[in-house]
Amino acid sequence: MNFLRIMFYKMILLLLPVFFTAISVSYTDANDTCVECHKNIKFINQNRVLFDYYRTWINSTHEIEGVKCMDCHGGDPTKSDKKKAHKDNFSSLTVTDRFYFEKIPERCGKCHKAVLKNFTESEHYKVLLKKGTGPHCSTCHGSMNADVYYTSVISRSCENCHNAYTKNLPAVAGEADKILHRINVAHVYKRWVLIDYLDKDPVKVEEIITLYKNVAESWHTFDFEELDQKSQDLLNKIKSLVSRGPLARK
Repeated sequence: MNFLRIMFYKMILLLLPVFFTAISVSYTDANDTCVECHKNIKFINQNRVLFDYYRTWINSTHEIEGVKCMDCHGGDPTKSDKKKAHKDNFSSLTVTDRFYFEKIPERCGKCHKAVLKNFTESEHYKVLLKKGTGPHCSTCHGSMNADVYYTSVISRSCENCHNAYTKNLPAVAGEADKILHRINVAHVYKRWVLIDYLDKDPVKVEEIITLYKNVAESWHTFDFEELDQKSQDLLNKIKSLVSRGPLARK
């Protein structure tokens, strides 16, 4: 019976992405003129950027969680007239826009409070405020679907500033790659902890989830000296639990 329960949990984990993708499509509001307009294939030729924004938003984490265009950009999704729908200033090049680059951390932080707190403690944030240039949320995550967990994405982003040519801490990209790789591996092992201990020791599962979340959110301080140790401790603890679990992998 315990074996069947474990297999059941495995199937749930595998099917969750498919399930959420399916319901996300059914929950798209047909009366949302932002979506109805910007999903029009005509934008492929007229303004490919606008079409790509829609494509990356649909079925993304944000869309699945119910975050819609007006939640971040403003505007009026009940109006079919372009001028009325675009009642707010949508030019990200102007200081008054919600997504003027210096305002992006604050805008994203409306939902991602812990991440914003960590980011405001980083040198990146201090440079952004002091010089008016520097990395912010969209630099690594993109605009819509929060691409983040691939080391290649992070490495390329870091190397824009941290490279041999600029001589601005060129080792940073390698450190980022190493730490993020550990966090990614810990993420995979965390799923096995859930399978092995959800029924046996739910308190332990909650402890690991909290620990993982703390390390992942702390990434945004970009304090790689501290993160190097924290990520290694996280991975060691999770791997130790999995190795002692009822489905111990050889």
